[in-house]
Amino acid sequence: MTFAYWSREIAGWALILIGLIFFWQTYDLLLNKRVFEAAPMAFVGFIVFRGGIHVLKVAVAAQAARSLPDSAARAAARRVVRATARPVGPTPAKSVLPGPKAARPTTGTGRS
Repeated sequence: MTFAYWSREIAGWALILIGLIFFWQTYDLLLNKRVFEAAPMAFVGFIVFRGGIHVLKVAVAAQAARSLPDSAARAAARRVVRATARPVGPTPAKSVLPGPKAARPTTGTGRS
């Protein structure tokens, strides 16, 4: 089991080293004023370097997950009790409409 951890660790550091080599070659190309050749090299170096960082993060996360106590795993497996749901229905119109609740307003035509 520890072989998988160490293999990820070694692969991550190897990818970081390869990414740094790509960046060094990019720097050498830029010193020779070969900008168009350096741009794809920098992109490849960035992708390889980030991949190495990701593999290292996975290795560290796997090591941390293996060292968790068993009680934490059992606590996550406990059944969650939910609160009882109350019924949701339409809202009565009398509690939504503004104004006095006792009398309805009379509509006039506005003419005298």
